[in-house]
Amino acid sequence: MKEITDVASHPKLYEIRLLICVAQADGYMDEEEKERIFQQVNLDTFTVRERQIFHDDLENPKDPKALALEVSPYLTTLEKMMLIRKMFKLASLDKEIVSEEIALIYSIGQALGLALDKIKEIEQWVREGIAWMARWENIVTNR
Repeated sequence: MKEITDVASHPKLYEIRLLICVAQADGYMDEEEKERIFQQVNLDTFTVRERQIFHDDLENPKDPKALALEVSPYLTTLEKMMLIRKMFKLASLDKEIVSEEIALIYSIGQALGLALDKIKEIEQWVREGIAWMARWENIVTNR
């Protein structure tokens, strides 16, 4: 279903909506995920109507593949890769990315037109970051 807000005029709206989908993928959106999404919302200027769309998406999950297909023509390849990175980072907030989140991110990435190997490369980069953070945590707690 097409929304009132035109994707061409504000693709960032759809990026946030896709982040909401990822946060909901495991059936639960925790406060840290909500906070991260709202931080993204505050990085841009959204109308009252657009903010209502976000709140509606939080209450009534949308079809992420349809959203990705709709926004894809308006994003560069770099923007698509950065969006996938944001999704993996959002999913990793609790230090573990669950299979539902991984499957959804890959599905969105493919709908955006990214190759599977590129999505995998981004996933690995995020996982390496998680491992580095865990190692640091281990260093500072085992003095």
